[in-house]
Amino acid sequence: MLEPVALALDNALALQRAEVLSVTDDLTGLSNSRYLNLVLRREEKRSIRSGRPLSVLFIDMDGFKNVNTHHGHMAGSRALVEVAGVIRICARETDVVARFGGDEFAVILPDTGREGAVFVAERVCDRIRTFRFLESDGLTVRLTASVGVATLPDVTGSAEELLRAADRAMYRVKDAGKNGIFVAEKGT
Repeated sequence: MLEPVALALDNALALQRAEVLSVTDDLTGLSNSRYLNLVLRREEKRSIRSGRPLSVLFIDMDGFKNVNTHHGHMAGSRALVEVAGVIRICARETDVVARFGGDEFAVILPDTGREGAVFVAERVCDRIRTFRFLESDGLTVRLTASVGVATLPDVTGSAEELLRAADRAMYRVKDAGKNGIFVAEKGT
């Protein structure tokens, strides 16, 4: 009698683990881009319904390829885990921090206007700039980040457009010399 119950419980736990893995980046433990897109669409609808702002940060690590080139890919992976931890510390519990891919990250900031998003973006840049990466490997690697900020309703359109606007804003930072933030305006 207990075997069917135990089997059902095992199956339920296996399904739950599979669901968690399907939305989690296996290297950093952050949400993955699939989950980011799901939450972003949900938060966009909530923002429109409530009239509350929604902001997104798009973060790219400046010159991260040099970490892999000079210290190896394993060290690069460890540095990405550390970057993820730094970004997570800068975010609130209600925010969604995700690894978008490679050395790119995104943060969804529900109920956060431009000013609040800029505050978080500045904190991310400052913490990354001052953090000593790979100290546990006997190294001291310094990194910087380029961060694009986009906010609904400042940027109109879909959730995907909000993310694209933050991505374009991040590239404005890259074009201006890296290591900073840029806030998307309508039409940028």
